[in-house]
Amino acid sequence: MLPVSALSQYVFEGQVDPSDWNGQAYLSEIKDYRKLNGVFNEQLIQRVPLDSLGIFRFSGNSLSEANKLYRIHVDRCASYEQDLNHFTGNCEHSKAMIIIANNKDSISLPQRFDNEIFCEAISTNEATLALLKVDSIMEAMKYEFVGLRSETAVNNLLDTWTKRLHEFGAEQDPLVGLYIYTTLTDRSTIFYDHHLRSLNKTDFYDTLKTRLEDQYPEAATSKQYFKELQADKSLAKMEEAVDHSNLYLGGGVLVLLLMGVGYFYGRKRPGKIKAALTPQEEKILQLIKENKTNKEIASELFISHSTVKSHVNNIYRKLGVTSRDEIKSLTIR
Repeated sequence: MLPVSALSQYVFEGQVDPSDWNGQAYLSEIKDYRKLNGVFNEQLIQRVPLDSLGIFRFSGNSLSEANKLYRIHVDRCASYEQDLNHFTGNCEHSKAMIIIANNKDSISLPQRFDNEIFCEAISTNEATLALLKVDSIMEAMKYEFVGLRSETAVNNLLDTWTKRLHEFGAEQDPLVGLYIYTTLTDRSTIFYDHHLRSLNKTDFYDTLKTRLEDQYPEAATSKQYFKELQADKSLAKMEEAVDHSNLYLGGGVLVLLLMGVGYFYGRKRPGKIKAALTPQEEKILQLIKENKTNKEIASELFISHSTVKSHVNNIYRKLGVTSRDEIKSLTIR
């Protein structure tokens, strides 16, 4: 199925169920990895028909000699619907696969027995197979997220799987690392916040930058990555500074609060205490400081025991104390 040619020529072929799709397959070059999963007409470089068995074949001699990211997709959109359905790039009627290839590569995308497509690949370029491995790791990670409720558990899981992706990506073509970066910095997911928090804890992204500079210095996706990584670092520093300022502010507020409480209790509070108490409560307060019991206070003031208890509770509330010993420790003028 994979032809061998003495000429430098790429061949990408596959098979889909022709009754499910619109009769054509599309090949796009990804120049902006933020448009990795969309259908964008400006990235389209080749369109071929499906034959009666649903087989499609892209071939030619016009691709780069260096590896690049490409996208093969089919969709269910009729020709008159395509401009409308693809206007934002997000076509819900399409199925795609991302590949890494160059002008010499042959790639076959077989249809599985259950009619599933773009799940497997036979490729002369190992980087395409590595992309499938990344997808399988991401899929396994999603299953482990099911049922997690604790933020700590989620963060621990993100740490574990991110490390696994980094370790795998470090051994692959830099474009595989770029694919991993794209996935882990999707701003519509929880991955991006985790990425910013952990950015200074890994050398994966700086190493990836060096590898891209060495192998693909002029690629549009490399230049895009260099800018985004710098922006990520700046944003991570800003968030770290905010976290630290909140910590310092919180500590400062606590100190001021404790100082204020001490000042209130030591100086201001006594002057306001008597003004806050009723005349009867002031009498009871003085008797408490003389070590009188509730029964003795009731007898001395000719009131019921329950009334004394009610006054004592009011005194506790107004003075912010919880015991007679605390009352006795107050200096009241």
